[in-house]
Amino acid sequence: MYDEAAWPQLREALAGAQRSDGSGLLSLADSYYEREPNGAYANLMFANAAVNCLDLPPAFDGPDAVEKALPDFEKASPVFGRGFAWASLNCAYWPTKATGTPHRTEAKGAAPMVVVGTTRDPATPYKWSQALAGQLSSGTLLTYDGDGHTAYGRGSDCIDTAINTYLLEGTPPTDAKKCT
Repeated sequence: MYDEAAWPQLREALAGAQRSDGSGLLSLADSYYEREPNGAYANLMFANAAVNCLDLPPAFDGPDAVEKALPDFEKASPVFGRGFAWASLNCAYWPTKATGTPHRTEAKGAAPMVVVGTTRDPATPYKWSQALAGQLSSGTLLTYDGDGHTAYGRGSDCIDTAINTYLLEGTPPTDAKKCT
């Protein structure tokens, strides 16, 4: 889980599951996937599929390739392996093929842009933040030396002040500013 503050809720949900009560895990899943009260879901997972399918070429080119790889996936993860293998198949049918090579992002002539990177982000490697800030002609890298996915609003006065100043006054932080 991305947010350490949610770990106690996960611990309780897992304890409930051991008592044959999966409602806590279902609640966490509904929250993660942004399930609406009417049962509909936000487009988070569809958007995530689009991003993932364009990041790298597909792992499999069709169902036969997945079938062939299933033993390896199931050996690596007896519980989740089969699901992960089949879930990765959707990129084989994505209408736009990934090149595996990121496009440069320059934004020449743009106003100053702040890229915030977290050094121990479980979802977005810090080196990606460094690379993006380096590509932008007006990019500034603001680093949060910490854990979690995202930094703003997580308790770092340094990060929050730098971002608030940028958003409210238009003044970006100094390049390579580091916060904890």
